[in-house]
Amino acid sequence: MKATPLQKNIMRRVYYAYAISIAVHSMLWRGVFLGAATVLLAKWLHVASIWHNFLSIPVGNVPHYIANSLLNAVAHGELLTLLTLTAAGMVGLSCVYQLVQSIHIERLFTHSLT
Repeated sequence: MKATPLQKNIMRRVYYAYAISIAVHSMLWRGVFLGAATVLLAKWLHVASIWHNFLSIPVGNVPHYIANSLLNAVAHGELLTLLTLTAAGMVGLSCVYQLVQSIHIERLFTHSLT
């Protein structure tokens, strides 16, 4: 079946609208930011060293250790690392919140239909 010019224009607009809806979706940009933050933090921090340090301290002292590590980072001028870590944590929490909200909404609709 041969598409008419009108059908081609309509479908082109549908594809543009779909591409724009994906490009402006908040979860896409959260994923892009988390990916960039992961790359930057992997470049700035050595994950094996952090894991080894966590395993070397008693479990009850972990919050104190994290607080001291963050204060030492500020004292040594590693503000960009700290800001990236904080922003990535906040975006990660918002992603988890959005996913939990979508699961609750999905369950609401599926339970109401049965």
